[in-house]
Amino acid sequence: MKINEILPRGNLKIEEANSLTKKLSLLGLQYITESNDYPRVPKTQMSARFDKGNTNTLTKDHAHVFAKPNGLGKQLFAINVDGTGHDGSSGTDIPKKVGEFLKTNGYAIPLNYVVESMSLSAALEDTFIIVIVFEQ
Repeated sequence: MKINEILPRGNLKIEEANSLTKKLSLLGLQYITESNDYPRVPKTQMSARFDKGNTNTLTKDHAHVFAKPNGLGKQLFAINVDGTGHDGSSGTDIPKKVGEFLKTNGYAIPLNYVVESMSLSAALEDTFIIVIVFEQ
């Protein structure tokens, strides 16, 4: 059996991902997937998916927050564990209950509950110039 006959295109249902993982392990291969677990944000209809960072793609541990249970509905935003935006999310208001839930899972949530595009400390470590303009 060829590997391209096993690997599907697009998103998989949980049962399909589990079946694929078993098939690949029989061939001595490992299939790494994003989490299929979508814990519910307490006292809301929202859910989250927690994904591990990847050194190959330079991503950090991050969470995707969805409008409905089990990862259904619109993705509201994605946030890195350090509170910066992930997948283009920045400037997004974080609902208080979601922020508290993410904090209990080790996420640094900005005091203003807005997904940041970059932290000041990260900017200072790189080659950025910060200019503050005062109007008189």
